[in-house]
Amino acid sequence: MTDRHLVTLQVTGRPATYATAHEKPWKDAVRSAVTASGVQPQNARFAVRLEFRLALARDANEVWDLDNLISPTLNAMEGVFGTRARRGTPQSADDRVDRIEAAKRLPSADETVGATIDVWVIEPD
Repeated sequence: MTDRHLVTLQVTGRPATYATAHEKPWKDAVRSAVTASGVQPQNARFAVRLEFRLALARDANEVWDLDNLISPTLNAMEGVFGTRARRGTPQSADDRVDRIEAAKRLPSADETVGATIDVWVIEPD
């Protein structure tokens, strides 16, 4: 299989984990970055690399599990993956993501909190 780079997204904003009060603003920031990129939904299989830049925790309860950062991010990428058919509110077709590489770190002095997201289309040989 061959991977074709589709898009690099720069998302600015405080990344949020699944099922927290900050999840909606984070998803909105991801959707804005998708829209700004001009990418269109693809009917394909995908590989994704996510690099989260996180602020220092404000208290002991504010922690970021990497798997919980990934879920709301991919869920907000229907502008890349398209939507899956289901009853009710349409959902991102993130079930078409076959490979994920993810990391989290503090931002460097010249960076803001957010994420860099690279997406590739996996093309069969």
